[in-house]
Amino acid sequence: MIQRFSRAVSFWVSLVVVALTAVAPAQASTLLRVLVREEASSQIPVAVTQPATLQVQGRPDRRLEPGRWYPISASQVSRIIPSNNGLVQVALNLYPSQVEIRSWNNRAIAINILPLEEYLRSVVPNEMPASWHLDALKAQAVAARSYAINTQRQRKWGDAPYDLVSDTRDQVYVGFYRFDPQANRTISLIHPRSDQAVSATAGYMLRPGFKGYYRARLQRNWISWGNGFMPVSDGQHLDQEMTQQMASVGWNWMQILAWWYRDTPIRP
Repeated sequence: MIQRFSRAVSFWVSLVVVALTAVAPAQASTLLRVLVREEASSQIPVAVTQPATLQVQGRPDRRLEPGRWYPISASQVSRIIPSNNGLVQVALNLYPSQVEIRSWNNRAIAINILPLEEYLRSVVPNEMPASWHLDALKAQAVAARSYAINTQRQRKWGDAPYDLVSDTRDQVYVGFYRFDPQANRTISLIHPRSDQAVSATAGYMLRPGFKGYYRARLQRNWISWGNGFMPVSDGQHLDQEMTQQMASVGWNWMQILAWWYRDTPIRP
């Protein structure tokens, strides 16, 4: 598998760099540690799209070059730091910022260390279709940001060396691109519309005490509202499908969040 992927490394290097340099830098300085890979082995292979530095405690820094795979041992904590907005590939997915390889619970793991707002660029379009109304996407961005920060603060994963995991146990985070070996090309996992939603709501969070839970569809009880009916809010969860409908008939993202969480978001 590694050899198969390595033939295509140079193919997507220039594509990824152009795409990243066209995007404004992340606005938040909060760093998240996201578990993106677990292997029942002693190492995890990585590739990079730009020259990168491999840092291992107690050893001289090592330069990693695009165009090949590097098996990184999990016996020590290793960190891959790309230059020039490069990405780090782990299996099929390409991640921004830095990747740490280490051992945890007798498994090799890869952790993506990145700014909160870059994390949201992948979460929002993978938790809600990027084609949906912009105000629905903005509401999703605030809910996802609130969940991430609260999960980090509350140490959900205890002593683990990460704050969140990249699947539905927390939020779906898949990096910025995925390599399709059959088509020999990369597929973007981020989208300009969800990027816009993240940027437009930068810094906004739910007030303390609101975790930011959401579901595709909640069990609904209805109350009379104006000339129709609205679902009853439990004050803790956002219904994504209903949020899309609310945005489509004129509710803005602040009003949507106030309905579901019974309070308006703030910018600390």
